Amino acid sequence: MIDNNIATQMDFDDWLQLAMNDPDAFETARTAAIQAFLASTPAHSRKRLTGLQWRIDMMRESSRTPMAACQAIYSMMWDKLAGDHGMLDSLKMFTNEGFDNLQPTHNADILPFQPRLEESREPS
Repeated sequence: MIDNNIATQMDFDDWLQLAMNDPDAFETARTAAIQAFLASTPAHSRKRLTGLQWRIDMMRESSRTPMAACQAIYSMMWDKLAGDHGMLDSLKMFTNEGFDNLQPTHNADILPFQPRLEESREPS
């Protein structure tokens, strides 16, 4: 079994070698790294992230080939980014375009204030 700390410190080449030489150890290390990451997330995000990881795992499991799994996960990512109610739609709310249709809920009078004139002070 691979130590959790080792799994999270591996670089790409380490992961590649492990996957090629020992697929079972690779899967164990992959799962350990994912679990370590999920455990490090804030509690309010953990349930959503765990659900997302479950969806990814189910796509991997139900796909015929690793490439088909990769394509399915890639499509899901793009859908969450650019699809209806995706991240790009959410970000548009923070641009001027997103605020064009908003109407103020009340009116307010803006009062003019004269700036205070600072007395000139001599350095001490």
